Amino acid sequence: MSDFFKLDRNIQLRIVMMFITIAIGSSVGPNMTIYYVDYFGPFVTGILLVAVQVAGFIAGLYGGHLADTWGRKRVMIGGIAVMTVGYILAAAMNSPLYINPYLTFFGFLMATLGISFASPAEEAMMIDVSTLQNRKFIYAMIYWVINLAVMIGAALGGWFFKTARFELLLGTALGALLSLVIVVIWITETFPASKRTVHGQSVWSVVKSYREVFADKRYLKFMIAAVGATVIFSSPDYYLAAHLGQSFHNTTLFGVTIFGQRMLSVITVTNTLMIVLLMGTMTKLFQKWSNMKATAVGTAMQGAGFALSFLLNDFWPLFLVAIFLTLGEMIVTPAQQSLRAEMMNQQKIGTYSGFSAAMRPVGFIISSAIVSVSAFIGNIGAAMILLIATGISIWFTYLSVVMLREKRTV
Repeated sequence: MSDFFKLDRNIQLRIVMMFITIAIGSSVGPNMTIYYVDYFGPFVTGILLVAVQVAGFIAGLYGGHLADTWGRKRVMIGGIAVMTVGYILAAAMNSPLYINPYLTFFGFLMATLGISFASPAEEAMMIDVSTLQNRKFIYAMIYWVINLAVMIGAALGGWFFKTARFELLLGTALGALLSLVIVVIWITETFPASKRTVHGQSVWSVVKSYREVFADKRYLKFMIAAVGATVIFSSPDYYLAAHLGQSFHNTTLFGVTIFGQRMLSVITVTNTLMIVLLMGTMTKLFQKWSNMKATAVGTAMQGAGFALSFLLNDFWPLFLVAIFLTLGEMIVTPAQQSLRAEMMNQQKIGTYSGFSAAMRPVGFIISSAIVSVSAFIGNIGAAMILLIATGISIWFTYLSVVMLREKRTV
């Protein structure tokens, strides 16, 4: 903890804000799908959720561009203000006196737009005030905070969403308002006007800004690697969930019946608890490893672990594999995120961060496609696809690191 207090104040405040934002998002976000299905039906809900993702994607790209044009703080204030208004609207529309699911959806759409818009500026600010020496520690701490926040938020949502929805949403709105106050009063600008780009604010200016990212072959290679990594870590939400739901052999443990959905929860809880309890220790154990070595080993462990879990049907083998792949996740995450920061053009960190965020849905699409094609290729085929994604991620990370090293020697 002493290392935390040595960090730049903006980083300390950003980590606090991240905890608040993710905790409140995790407390209501997953449960809103059930809420929408109850009011709109599954078909309309599916369309609405896709629309939210597309809107968030566009907001992230635009926010990334403006983070290099306006500066970090102004974009963060704008995005978090929109998020706060959205959560306030959602809470107001679910009071004991009045419920309006349509305006509730609009409120959560606003919140998603605000979060997506501010996210590239927040990441850019972290990179502005960190160094190559402390970046791995910072990202390890952020990852620990994220998992702790998700665990607390999910527990609050599971316990209170059905019985005390208004109070939970009101708490969410207050948490968002607290984040806004932190940004307005205490966060300082980290990107001076002298370094900002001269691109305008129009859509064409955004297109030209991202065209320059596409011309960066090193970063594009790293983004291909990032897509492969996304396919790996999103496995529990897609094929693993489907596999366990259909093929898991039910078992009884301590008088409790464990079926497919519960096995997925066991894996998720095991993963989260290990990260919360062991992330600091793992970071110290592997701090002397290069980012490339840690990324390669961690990605291989995580990818192989999930691929193996696609082939298993019993509790204890799956439990042991969950431990193995989580160890890999704790090795790879800080190294991979530190590498990503180093790969960016330091004059256009906001734009690069926006592009990075926009590439994640590509990995999600591939993960969802594995579920569809598994009807033809089975568990073994699905595992092979995941291993191919793992190999691609490691190989393209290596190619981008080679180009980075060549740049350093020029």
